[in-house]
Amino acid sequence: MKKLTSFFLTLSLISNLAFAECDFSTGIKSLPDGTYSYSAECHKRVGKMVLDLKDREEEVAKLNKTIELKDLALSTQEKRAEMWMGTSLKLEDRVNALDKSNSTTQWLFFGLGVLTMGAAVYGASRLVR
Repeated sequence: MKKLTSFFLTLSLISNLAFAECDFSTGIKSLPDGTYSYSAECHKRVGKMVLDLKDREEEVAKLNKTIELKDLALSTQEKRAEMWMGTSLKLEDRVNALDKSNSTTQWLFFGLGVLTMGAAVYGASRLVR
């Protein structure tokens, strides 16, 4: 049990040392030639911040690209939906025109049937006289 406890304590001390504590007001000093001198803790902290900044910039660029691709996909889908809507309206108009034509044709055939029947009856009555 002592070994396990000492292992965890050692591990916690090592991980605590990995987090560099830097007081930026005292850890960074300006040199006469215009450069800066960093303490070891500040040097680690600034290096980590620079690496994190590069990672964040890459992540932002990737996210912006993803947003652009999403917008492009949405605009393509909107165009497809508009084309489908236009096509469906045209087809609906065409079906309505065909239904109207079919109804007219049925009335025309009915009228021609009545006319033919009338002519047949008239012809039959002429034959009988």
